[in-house]
Amino acid sequence: MMRITTAHQFSTSIDNMQRSNVSIDKLQQQISSGKRVLNPSDDPVAAAQILKLERELAQYDKYDINIKVTDRRLTLQESIMDSMRNSLNRIKELVIQGSTGTLSDSDRASVANNMRTEADFMAGLMNTQDSQGEYIFAGSKGNIKPYQQQSDGSYDYQGDDGQRKIQVSNDLFVPSNDSGQYLFEAVADDLVTQIKGAFITVPSTPVVSAVTFADQAAQDTFKDATKGLGDLTVTVDATGAFYSVTDSSGAAVLDASGVAITNIAYPPVGTKVDLFGMEFDLLAPPGAPAATFPETANTLHTQPEQKSVLDIVQGYATELEKPLTDQQSRDDLSAATTKMFAQWDQASERNIESVTRLGSRLSFMEQVKENNLDFTLFATTSLSSIQDVDMPEAISKFKLEEITLQASQAVFGRVSALSLFDHIQ
Repeated sequence: MMRITTAHQFSTSIDNMQRSNVSIDKLQQQISSGKRVLNPSDDPVAAAQILKLERELAQYDKYDINIKVTDRRLTLQESIMDSMRNSLNRIKELVIQGSTGTLSDSDRASVANNMRTEADFMAGLMNTQDSQGEYIFAGSKGNIKPYQQQSDGSYDYQGDDGQRKIQVSNDLFVPSNDSGQYLFEAVADDLVTQIKGAFITVPSTPVVSAVTFADQAAQDTFKDATKGLGDLTVTVDATGAFYSVTDSSGAAVLDASGVAITNIAYPPVGTKVDLFGMEFDLLAPPGAPAATFPETANTLHTQPEQKSVLDIVQGYATELEKPLTDQQSRDDLSAATTKMFAQWDQASERNIESVTRLGSRLSFMEQVKENNLDFTLFATTSLSSIQDVDMPEAISKFKLEEITLQASQAVFGRVSALSLFDHIQ
């Protein structure tokens, strides 16, 4: 016969009630929080998965914020470019008005003043700031005002050609702006030539100097003749009596007749070399024609000077302000008008191109947003299946534990009240 001591009986009853209390407390927390895993020790594997999913969801919350910021900046830029388009159309109307031959000098001056006013308005658009106070057209220099007016009234671009890229998904960064250099500094002006390379005597004496173009027609001829040739190199031979011209690949350049420009005799002193409309001075060999010196060369890097839409508007306004006193001044205005229309076309084309790119970028952002939303939904569902408590099951267990505890308490009360004195007769 097994003997149960009073102490053992008390201890067993108390342990049972404590276990029930602990179980009830945990079930209460699960029901109130809706979470099955309250501590890592509850389910270590599930806890690790929960932590991973929560981190991913937190990261995608940041992506969502970044997408909203990028959307706002791109939408703002799109609105500004629409306003710029309207200003460009207004400028074209003023050019047509100002070039009318029946206007007086004062009338043209009035048109010029309107053009300068429109240029100032465009400069304001170009200096637009976003909700964070950053200049959206300054490239990567968002804290610097991109277009700053100089003492002569012109505007100088202080930004760069960079873009601010924002992460909108894993390994995916989207430009949230375009630089003013790309958007507004895209008007080709007169050709300019940079002379680089070796020198004959001292560093201040290049082989080629004083590069010029007589007029726009000469520039057009040069561009057509040298298309695809790259930088041109003018080389003087060891005798100093002949020169040659090669392209960027080192091949001889052919003249208009198809003859290689190789070992061409120096022109007479004071005569410029004409290379497809480009005119330049070629340094005469030192001393007598028989003198020799090391072979030397200059590379000519020729490209159009890039100007902003503000430059061309103010430049044409200056032309309108000049009095028409003779036929030459009228011809100059006519040439300036033709050039202005061509440059207006370039500025307008860049505007249209940029708006098209913006539309594509905004459409792409919608796709990214949908993809992120799909992942967020998947991760949230997975997290819920791992972490959330089965509420009906938890409530049933809670009720069962509650009944068990009540029964244990009732039994303990009765047993603890028993005494041997109750059985003495």
